[in-house]
This record gives sequence, C-alpha cells and structure tokens, in this order.
Amino acid sequence: MVNVFEKCSWKMYIVYIAKNNTILKRCFMKAYINAKIYTMDIECPEASYLIVNESRIIETGCSFDDSSYRSRLTIEDIIDLEGRVVVPSFWESHLHIVDGLRSLEELNLRSISSLEELEKAIASYVDRIGVNEWVIGHGWDEEKLFGGKFPDRQLLDKLHSEHPVMLIRMDGHSLCLNTKAIDMMQIERLQASSEISLDNEGIPTGMLFENAANEVMQNIVKSFSEEYIEKLVLRAQELFLQNGISSVNDICTFYGRYFDIYRKLQKSGKLKMRITTAPYGIDVESLEEFDARKCDETDVLRIAAPKLFMDGSFGSRTALLSEAYADATGSYGLQLIEREQLKEVILQNETLNQPITIHAIGDKAVNIVLDCIEQTRVHNHRDIRNRIEHIQIVQDYDVDRFKALDVTASFQPVFLYEEELTLARLGQERFPMIYRFKSFLDRGANVVLNSDFPYGGGTMPLKLDNSKYIGFEPILGMHAACYKQLNPPESIEPMQALQCYTSNAAFVNYREKELGKLKKDYFADFIVLSADILICSPEELLRTEVIYTFINGELVYQK
Repeated sequence: MVNVFEKCSWKMYIVYIAKNNTILKRCFMKAYINAKIYTMDIECPEASYLIVNESRIIETGCSFDDSSYRSRLTIEDIIDLEGRVVVPSFWESHLHIVDGLRSLEELNLRSISSLEELEKAIASYVDRIGVNEWVIGHGWDEEKLFGGKFPDRQLLDKLHSEHPVMLIRMDGHSLCLNTKAIDMMQIERLQASSEISLDNEGIPTGMLFENAANEVMQNIVKSFSEEYIEKLVLRAQELFLQNGISSVNDICTFYGRYFDIYRKLQKSGKLKMRITTAPYGIDVESLEEFDARKCDETDVLRIAAPKLFMDGSFGSRTALLSEAYADATGSYGLQLIEREQLKEVILQNETLNQPITIHAIGDKAVNIVLDCIEQTRVHNHRDIRNRIEHIQIVQDYDVDRFKALDVTASFQPVFLYEEELTLARLGQERFPMIYRFKSFLDRGANVVLNSDFPYGGGTMPLKLDNSKYIGFEPILGMHAACYKQLNPPESIEPMQALQCYTSNAAFVNYREKELGKLKKDYFADFIVLSADILICSPEELLRTEVIYTFINGELVYQK
C-alpha cells in the first residue's frame, strides 16, 4: 500500500484561519484510489475510488481526477489501495454482545468432549474465583459431552459441588444446575412443567428450559458490575472490528443499564462500533427502561424493535413444529406466547408505528407469527418492518407471505454446521424445508444474515492462521450460506450474501439512506479485504482476512 496509514493523522482535525474577521473551517478529507469497490449501489455497482470528507462519503467513481480537490488534498491524503477489494463494512444484525463475550471469558465448553475434561476445566476455573462465586459454563452439546442425554444435578454434583454450577447449552434455550445452585436460587420446590422437570422427590432435576432457564440466567446477570460489562463490550468490539463488523444488533438487551454503559463508552471515545439495542418485548420494565432512553439515541446508538419469543430451539426440542420431532415421538416443541397475546403486542407496536422482532424457529411457530401479523395489519400505509428470526424450517406456502406482509427473514448460516443435530431432530425427509435462503430472496423478501453469537453452530473451520472461527464472523456466514447448505437448492451467490450483511441489514434497521452502501452522503463505514470475496474459491473465502476497518472515515482496525 502506498502512503501507509501511519503517515496520516487518523483523528479528524480542524484548522481555523482568520480572514477578514471570518472563521473558515477546513475539514478532514481523504481519497482512496486504485481499488475494486463493490458499492452495493445499483446506480454505480462498482467503483475504483471513493472520497471521504469528515465522516461521510462525498464521491465515488471509476476514474479519479484530483484536479477538483487539489486545494484540499495533499499527497498524503490520497491513499493507493493497490487494487484491493473494498466493500461496505458488515452489519451483524443478530447477536448478544455481553453473553457472547461471556461465553469466551468464562468457562467455554465448546471444545470439551468428555466428563474427565469437563471436571478438569471446572477445577481450573474454580481456582480463579472466590468462595460461593458461580461456575458458569457455556456451549455444551449433549451428543458430544453427555452421551446424547441432557445432564442432571446429580451428574453436576459429582463434577463439582462446592460452588454453584450453571452450564448453559449451546443454543441458550436450556441449562443445567447443580444442587448448590438450585438451593441458592431457591428453586428447590417448583411445580413440574414443560420448562421444569422434577425427580421422584419433587425436586428439580437441574434441567431448565426456555422462560425458566432465562429467568435464572437474568437473575445472575443482574449482579454483574458495570466494570465487568464494560470490559466485555470493549473486548467484543476488538473482535468485531477485526472481522469487518461496524454495526451490530444487540438483539435482546433486556436492561436499560446496558444502553447506559454503551452511551458512557461512546462519550469517552472508546466505543467505535454502532450498536442497535432492543428491549424484551413482554417485560414491562424492560420496555419502560428503553422507552425512557430514546431521547439519548445517536448515530452510534439506537433502540430498535422489541424482541419476543414464539418458540425455543431444535437442540432443546422446544422449537414448535407442525410434525413431531424425528427423535422424540409425540413431541412438537413449545409455544411460548399465545396467539391473542401476540396479536395484542403486535397491534400495540403497530399503533406506535413500531415493528417487532420475533424468534420463531419451527414451521408452526413461523406460521402462527405470520397469521398474527396478517390479522393485525390495519395500517397498511405505514412502513412497519417486522422481522422473524431463525426460520430454520418453513412451509412453502408461508415463504410468499414474508414479501406480502413486508416481513424481513433473518437467518443464521452458522447453524448449517449443526448437520447431525438437524438430521436427528427433523429427519432427512424434511430437509427441503430448512434454511430456505434462496427461496426468500427469489420471491422478493428482505433477507438478512447474521450469527446469533454465542448460540448455535457445530465444529468451526480453520482460518488462515489455523485458529478456529468463533461463529459470529460474516466471512464464515457468507461461506456457509453459499457453499455449505444442508438444503443445496437454497444456496445463494456471494453477492446476495454480501447484500444480506450490508444493505439489507441497513434497510430492516431503517438506515438504508445512510448505511450499508458506499455512495455519496453515506457514512464512510467500509473495509479493505485480502481477497475478492465475490469471485474467489470457497477455500479462499474462508482464508480471506480483513486488512482495514473504517467507521465514520476513521481507521479503527489495521491488521
């Protein structure tokens, strides 16, 4: 690269010149030339240069002429990218910032495949914590670790009984507690339900599902210090910027204090990435906390549609199916919201000209959500951009309804690495109905791709440096969507996948006029890549690295 970035000042600067009692302002400007730029703008799909003034793009084109800017650009202001590929930076439109980093910083169970390894890992973790502090593990898979069965408190007691232990399944929809944890949470006497299983003595077995599991997890999260959350957010930012992600949807943030922490980090200059947060849609306290903070929104921090849950997951057998699970006769999953309640929530939000985001994995869950949206759609002239998350199996007659009802389909390609799990839960005969990326795009629906980090995904492939992908990386998601389909006719092209991570994500977030494309007046959020991700081989795509990440025209990551 010519004119390496170290030679430039990467903070915006202002030069004041006094002339005839007038203050003139000269602003930050840079020109990036000799690049292969995929703009995602249909009016100018490819360009070779772009010019940034302060935080915005003021020009893109195919033949750079510096004569128009000669008085405002020095030699050092013109950066030769030496033919590298430039695209809008990625928008990771569904993840969990704090929980994602907790899964890496606390007890990570993803690579553990035996009880002996688990016992050693817990013992090592205990050495780092105090008396009565929680042992919190993330990412277990019963097939790999517990012989295909869900664990119970007796098993966890044998592994460790002195500290409270909570091990969260890889999908985040179920967990297991040891006896000390059950006692500390004061849940030793509960009524059996589809979310809580009891043993012969009427004591919880330790396995909790869905709302019961979520309540336990959230009670623990409430005790986290502000300093700990800040540390997790900043570490997450490092990882995201390294992978070309400039914007994220922290899809269900639960607590208004998280927004306050994000705002504090932004004011201090530490937060660079754009975060769109969201309350929990059936929690009045969560809704009120976020509503009170809408006046504090900025270009960096936004509050989006409330998040709800219609069903659970394949892994926990709580996703709501129209036909029974292939490996659990008579089990159809769980419906977590009744139709009338969901319709009421949708209508309340629509009256406020506000969309909702709703989790629906099973085909029956998707069908019910679409029915409720259709039956409450009374303001057809309004621009309501509802979104359904996951849609891991869907009936053909429901695919068309997404476009008709202006509902965005939000998919996580990394779940394609759960091939054995998907086969076990659904059986091969239902594979034509899973992960239908291409069908939705072909029928004109808005589609976004993301990861749901830290949940889901099987064994990850290797990067160029031989480290494993974590699961949230857009390059990995693009590769899976294009080349690892379990339902091959639903594979999509790299350009389509890139749109799902850029312009389509900006659209569902109501920011399509300022983000997701590289064109005049848009924010200068872009990345420089080591390879052309639209034409390289599948193997080269997995080895592609992000060389530079820019947000608001500022270099925020350099490899």
